[in-house]
Amino acid sequence: MNDESLEQYLRNLPAPELPETWRDEILSKALREAAISSRSQQIWPTLFVYLRHLFRQNPLTTSAMTVLWILIFVFKASTPIDPSSKQLLVHVDPNRPIYFVSISEEIRLAQLWQDEPEQRQIP
Repeated sequence: MNDESLEQYLRNLPAPELPETWRDEILSKALREAAISSRSQQIWPTLFVYLRHLFRQNPLTTSAMTVLWILIFVFKASTPIDPSSKQLLVHVDPNRPIYFVSISEEIRLAQLWQDEPEQRQIP
């Protein structure tokens, strides 16, 4: 028997009848699961529900809010950046050298610092 004849044979078989109790059990379990999942869904806060309803009912409001956000973006993007406002938050002494070390070197320096506490004590 090849695949096509097997498929044809299975199509010609009558569909089995399911007991009525199975149907009731399946439907009751599905209703219970649906009720549990609907309770666990996150509900929007009332402000968002109000705004969503307002925007859906009034396309003018939606358009105005879209234009407002576009204007905010354009003004933010077109504002020149003042280099003097970008300052270092660390107080750096220009007379002291700055050393760039790798993480492994920094770990080793921290270990050396912890290994010699009695040498750091002030008499």
